[in-house]
Amino acid sequence: MEPAKRFLEYATAFEQTYADDDWDRLEPYFAEDAIYVVTGEAPLAGRAEGRKQLLEHLRKSVDELDRKFDERRVEIVGTPTIGENSFEMSWRGTYTKAGCPDLVFGGTERATFEGDRIQLLEDLIEDGAGPRIQEYAERHFD
Repeated sequence: MEPAKRFLEYATAFEQTYADDDWDRLEPYFAEDAIYVVTGEAPLAGRAEGRKQLLEHLRKSVDELDRKFDERRVEIVGTPTIGENSFEMSWRGTYTKAGCPDLVFGGTERATFEGDRIQLLEDLIEDGAGPRIQEYAERHFD
């Protein structure tokens, strides 16, 4: 299967999971020994090895950041890069909370496939995002 098509299927399933919290939906998109690496400053940086741990890491990240906002919008920036077994795109997220300024940051996400399953998922978060998120949280979260 084409990496771009499979990644977009995964991204769609992720958004459905974000809406209904059914993380089992994402299992078919990852190899059993998949790895997830987030490069950037705290609180975003991290690593998970194995599908179960990877999905738990994603769930925890969503619960600790995204769900603290009233709305989040993620958009693709520029043109994705498609390799023989990989898909890479730059993104920008805008997080909105009533009565607070928007939190905006971005990065690059890369998925490397083995067959139709993601073997390695990498999020390279833009420099300075971690401290901005921590400062925002200290000011605007209970």
